[in-house]
Amino acid sequence: MTMQVRVGDLYWKQDGVYGWILGQVTAFDPVRQSATFVHVNETTGARLCRSELNENEHIELHVELQETSLLGANPLFSTADDMTSLRYLHEAALAKNLQDRATVENQRPYTFMANVLIAVNPLRPLSDPEKMDFIGQSLDHCPPHPYNVAENAYRQLCAVRAVMQNQSIIISGESGSGKTETSKMILDFLTMRAVHNPALSTSSCTSNSDDELDFEVAPPPNSLTMALSFPQSIGKRKLSPVAIGERLMETIPILESFGNAKTHRNHNSSRFGKYMRLQFASDTHELTGASIDTYLLEKSRLVFQPQGERNFHIFYELLHADDLETLESCFHLKPQKPECYAYLNQSGCFHSESLDDATNFRNLKKALDFIGIRERAQYEIFRLVAGLLHMGNIQISQEDTDEGETACIRSDDLESQSAVRHASELLGVSIDQLIECILHKRIMTRGSRRNSIYFIKRDVRNAVYSRDTIAKTIYENTFTWLMGECAAALDYDSFRSDVVPYIGVLDIFGFEDFEPKNRNSFEQLLINYANETLQSLFNSCIFEAEQELYKSEHIYHPTNHSLSFPFSFAGDITPKTNLDNDIDFLTEQVTPSGNVVAYSDNRECLNLIASRHGGLFATIDNVSRLPMPSDRKLNERLHTLFKRHPCFPTPHPKDQRDTFLIRHYAGTVSYTINSFVDKNNNIISEQFEELLKNSTSRVLQDLHGNSRTSNRVRSESMVSTKSADQSPLGGGAASSKRLKGGSTSNLFSTQMKGLTTELEGTSCNFVRCIKPNTQMQPGLFDRSFVVEQLRCSGTVQACEVLRVGLPTRILYAEVVDVYRTFVPYNVFCRFNSNDKLFTQAILWVYDFPTSAFRLGDTRLFFRTGKIDLLDKLLTPARDTTANLGDQLLLYLRKKRWITAVTTIITYTHLKRLFEQVRYQRRATLLQCWVRQYLARKRVRTLRVQLRMHGLWTQFMHKAQILHAYQDRPEDKMVLLTKLLTKTYLPPPQRWLLKWLGPLQRVLYLQKRWNKIKAQYLAKRGFLWLYQSVRQHRSALLLQSSVRVMLARSRFLKLKHKALARRRWHLGFLKVQVVNVFYREYHRIHVKRLEIDNKTLITTMATVTRKLGEAQDEAKTAKLQLKALQVSFDTVQTQAKVQQQRVEELELALQAKRHEVAELQRQRAGGTFVERVVRFFTCSAAISPPASPREMLIPSRLTLLRRQTQSAAEETFDHGERIVWATPLSDTLVIPQDEGSIKRPSRVNTGTEEPIMDPEAQDFRSKDADLLSTENGVARTSY
Repeated sequence: MTMQVRVGDLYWKQDGVYGWILGQVTAFDPVRQSATFVHVNETTGARLCRSELNENEHIELHVELQETSLLGANPLFSTADDMTSLRYLHEAALAKNLQDRATVENQRPYTFMANVLIAVNPLRPLSDPEKMDFIGQSLDHCPPHPYNVAENAYRQLCAVRAVMQNQSIIISGESGSGKTETSKMILDFLTMRAVHNPALSTSSCTSNSDDELDFEVAPPPNSLTMALSFPQSIGKRKLSPVAIGERLMETIPILESFGNAKTHRNHNSSRFGKYMRLQFASDTHELTGASIDTYLLEKSRLVFQPQGERNFHIFYELLHADDLETLESCFHLKPQKPECYAYLNQSGCFHSESLDDATNFRNLKKALDFIGIRERAQYEIFRLVAGLLHMGNIQISQEDTDEGETACIRSDDLESQSAVRHASELLGVSIDQLIECILHKRIMTRGSRRNSIYFIKRDVRNAVYSRDTIAKTIYENTFTWLMGECAAALDYDSFRSDVVPYIGVLDIFGFEDFEPKNRNSFEQLLINYANETLQSLFNSCIFEAEQELYKSEHIYHPTNHSLSFPFSFAGDITPKTNLDNDIDFLTEQVTPSGNVVAYSDNRECLNLIASRHGGLFATIDNVSRLPMPSDRKLNERLHTLFKRHPCFPTPHPKDQRDTFLIRHYAGTVSYTINSFVDKNNNIISEQFEELLKNSTSRVLQDLHGNSRTSNRVRSESMVSTKSADQSPLGGGAASSKRLKGGSTSNLFSTQMKGLTTELEGTSCNFVRCIKPNTQMQPGLFDRSFVVEQLRCSGTVQACEVLRVGLPTRILYAEVVDVYRTFVPYNVFCRFNSNDKLFTQAILWVYDFPTSAFRLGDTRLFFRTGKIDLLDKLLTPARDTTANLGDQLLLYLRKKRWITAVTTIITYTHLKRLFEQVRYQRRATLLQCWVRQYLARKRVRTLRVQLRMHGLWTQFMHKAQILHAYQDRPEDKMVLLTKLLTKTYLPPPQRWLLKWLGPLQRVLYLQKRWNKIKAQYLAKRGFLWLYQSVRQHRSALLLQSSVRVMLARSRFLKLKHKALARRRWHLGFLKVQVVNVFYREYHRIHVKRLEIDNKTLITTMATVTRKLGEAQDEAKTAKLQLKALQVSFDTVQTQAKVQQQRVEELELALQAKRHEVAELQRQRAGGTFVERVVRFFTCSAAISPPASPREMLIPSRLTLLRRQTQSAAEETFDHGERIVWATPLSDTLVIPQDEGSIKRPSRVNTGTEEPIMDPEAQDFRSKDADLLSTENGVARTSY
């Protein structure tokens, strides 16, 4: 694509990414598309000298237009109030216009872009124009200013419509671009504008002067609680708009003190967003109420500030208060020493050059007094602020306990102990409960031990987190309480908010990127998401909605123009309609509706962040719900899910572990993942809730439902749910019930979507604030920085759309409703319910210039700055409506006359056109036959000439070739080879083959001979190869046979060796087994002999003991015998038997002794094999047979037992049976003698231990030993 430039004109050349250089083209080469570019001084317009340039810059540059494009420059030394009127609309021209207007000499930092106001922050105080210069004046003649935007919104609101259209003014821009100051100007103008409304002034003249009272003094409250619950009650009578406006303006110092802070980009940066609604009466358009919605208070700034920034202004203002005695004695603070407090000395910044903390604190107290917060309530608020400063000075130490390394507050740390006492006193909580909440975690169990409470000591990190969480919660509750007081003072009618019209002013935080000085955290992500949402709204309103509306309304269609002749006439005669506003639409330059301006759409970024299905916020919520959530897991999940998203670039590998990137509309921002999970959860435990509920501070009690009964209902209706009820975003009280609504990101996303929906339902007016430089230095205009803001905000594309924009529009039906009562019925019926025709007639009556409006299918559109025409149209004057019917009839007559004239002219043109076409067709037919004859004749002649020329050319060509190849056979061979390689020869070249025929035959024979020779050689080679293969195969066969034989012999040898080795191993193993067996046998045999020796010793001791017992028993029996002989003469025979029995016992005892001796000899004797077998078998089954002596022992014992039993039965008449504990369960009945033998208590049947006499026990033991030996059980005792 070629680019045309003119020599001598000024052009802009791009320098870097955002820079532009102004220069002049001194030479241009249209062939090479290059130009000579000379630098020009933008101030004087003269060429720059060598001394005015840098060392690496040249005076003249050679520019290749195909590589570098030049953009036309607007005339120097002139600026435009509306940038859509500039000839060239590109970023360089816009930035130049803004720079020229924002200079110190001009001091005009405000510029219109159609209905969008561009405000460059002057960074210094400027004198505001008079408000009366904008009220009721034509806005296209008023200079660009926020007052102009506010006046436009107010007029749109007050326009006569069936349903009043709510208005909104959206102020956006980077941090430090002047959004807060601009919103103050707009609010100041709107609060004053309602006073000067004609409808209001008329009604006020007829009203009683007593109705102008601002407040109705409330009766004194019964308690302090009621005094804190919206202390200044609103009276029943209507508040004057002046009072409401003043109170609204007085809320701004309160919001700035508690919600603003100094940052790197702005000394008075709003750390929250606010949306203020101003309600106006439907009939009188007076200001009746207002509300303030707050968004996303940056609570984390309370406990941490980046380097070079400050905490919220209220802390520094309190330390610079005038009442030093109260600060020192009541609040225990050190005046004007913020470096003594941990929450203020982290960043090293304690003062701001542009802020006066002492003056701001005095303004704060005046504002609190003005909205009705009494001294006692102010004292409570400042107590909480002072208590938070002391909370930050509580130092957490570490100690070793049974639970490990836990947190503690050292008793020797006097500063921390003093801070705990002061904080608990000022916050109204007990010292023990405060320390417990900081150092201990309370756990309530479930299950079997339900409602059991345990306390776990926290470590240092969790203790510090708990301390900071308590502080942030208290500050958030204080901010919420103040918002409730402000809402109550503004008298907002929330119950009729859908009916009462309002103007909304949105002042939300600007786009933030703290890199590289500081890190961007979770708050910056939410702030930038809010800016993305507003940018999307701007795109929707400016680009999409406008172009779709223009396309649907067909505003560029020829029929949608004013009254005019639709055709141009031939000749010099043109019909006249005596209308000054007639235009020829064919000569008007308009932009077709199909030509859509390209712009940067940020929907992908919004979907990445806030999509419900897999967005960034949803991913953060999902990770936060995991059992052990962590920021590291969250970062890994984000990189895994969104690594291919176009708006989620991959950071540097060394930073990927802790950061992630998002490509916003204003640039790519790096976010540090630290504390994302904690800030998103924002969980406040019940332990902290209980601490705040038990506080004696009335402010905290009001928010937790301990007071404010009736007034609480009213305040909840006035406090926006976005700022208090829905979560930490607007400073609401943190509680577990509130957290059921969702996480911080979820609630903020819901709020932004609700805000966007509300703004889309209003008529949006935009104010784009521009920051001139990053150093916040007055008088410095960094064009590259400004161009970056213009490019990111889509201002250039918006300017192209708004150049032909029509921001003011109204339905035809609304115009008809206004004028129906002023038009006679018969006249109105002539329009046949055609609202568009009726509106067009009204416009003709008012003689509006056709360049100021456009007619759509259903709406009337006015160009930018033509709001006064709409006011004139909707507020008909009395002189205009007096003869309105006659003028409409005149319009219909003229339109009918124009239609008739147009029809006649059209018919005449068509008739002339028909005659001309018929004449031209006949002439064309004759000319066609003549031309056809001449053409045929000419073709025949040309064919003959062409044939002759072809034959001659062919002949000459052959002659040249024959002459060239004469006596050159090698060249003939090359030519023949090339011809033969071709698959197709054109007919003119085929004679070459005939000419080279002999040579071709020679080549054929040579080719044939070569083929035969190759076949012969191939056959000989095949035979040689066949013989070689056979020899090779035979050799391989012989080699394989030999290898098989060798392998078999080798295998047999290895097999024999393996068998021999195996036999040797088996023999060696047997020898080892025998050796092991003999060693183990010897060891076990020695151990067995030791056991038998011990057993024999035990048996000898037992036998000796039993022998003694038997002797004692014999003595006892003798004594009994003597006693019986004396007592009973009749038992002498039995005594002899008893004597015989004793003798037998003695014989048995001697036999036993012999038996024991025999057993000892047997134990000591026996062969070695018998002892080994008896040891391993442990059985008597293979033992040698018992001797006759051993066989006789059981029979003798049985005989002795039977004789003793029979003797006892004959001797004693009475007695009881005693169980003998023998394997045969034999029983013996002996007489009981009280003096000798104890009488048994019961008969034992075997289930209990038997009771027996010692003699029977002796026999039982001996008998059991013998029986156990007979049964084959090898044991020494029973």
